[in-house]
Amino acid sequence: MSKKLLIFLFFYPFIASSQEISVRRIQQITGPEAGELVISAVSPDGRNLLVSSSDFRGLKIIDIRKKRITEIAKDAGAGYEPVFSPDGNKIYFRSDEYRNYRKYSALYEYDRSAAVKTLVEPASRGLGSPVISGSEVVYLADGKRRSGSTLKESGAKELNGIYVSLEDLVPVLYSGGKRKEIKPNGDGNYIWVSLSPDKKKLLYNFRGTSTFVSDTAGTVLYELGRVNGPKWIDNNLIAGMNDEDDGTRVLRSDIICYSLKTNKLYNLTNTAESIEMYPFPVNGKNRIAYQTLKGELYIINIKIR
Repeated sequence: MSKKLLIFLFFYPFIASSQEISVRRIQQITGPEAGELVISAVSPDGRNLLVSSSDFRGLKIIDIRKKRITEIAKDAGAGYEPVFSPDGNKIYFRSDEYRNYRKYSALYEYDRSAAVKTLVEPASRGLGSPVISGSEVVYLADGKRRSGSTLKESGAKELNGIYVSLEDLVPVLYSGGKRKEIKPNGDGNYIWVSLSPDKKKLLYNFRGTSTFVSDTAGTVLYELGRVNGPKWIDNNLIAGMNDEDDGTRVLRSDIICYSLKTNKLYNLTNTAESIEMYPFPVNGKNRIAYQTLKGELYIINIKIR
């Protein structure tokens, strides 16, 4: 074997595992005239954002390219963790109301093509956030798992039948009709829970102290540190925010990206004049939507090499 080939084989593993991320440009989607908005979801094709008010009242859809805003609901709680169907035509959201100082929540479906709102689940106590599983929308109501309308011709793959739900601040994995609680860090409160796109890894924050990645058996694989509001970009990249507060107000926050390949953290905004928060990856791994403390919305375009 030649000396040149030996040198190449020695360095190849390091070249293959290297990864660099840089910012290409930042695009503003809404300004002060649109009001104070928070991002609730991104459509599967990456063309639309679901947005709400800071208290999750009401739900609007924004056409990113045209910057056109359309209101689809005025309900309290509608902006809290709504989901799109896999084809992007239907939106599932909650509607909260109070009876004798107790909260009841109903689940609705909004058909974008027909502009029709339909009740899926009547108001009950303890309605969980909806999750798309295969061809159905599933949710927790009155302590029981239920499924809503079938998403016909959605193109959903069988792999999507594996999903994770947060129940009483504990991650619960559903697969093949089986339910399994996952507590990689033991007892305690888990938040910001999600599965990787390939359904093999679990992303979560434990007790508000640090963000972790485990396998679906519950073995911790990575500790990311302060990566709040984490979201999967792909199976190896995670978007999040590095925020600081004084207990009553946010002092600063930047959008960051963590690579599991290199165990490296990348700061994508790093601005002193603006507070950027809660990233949402948009249609693949090259765009990330986020909001500022003032409620303005942006999309950052990144280059991965």
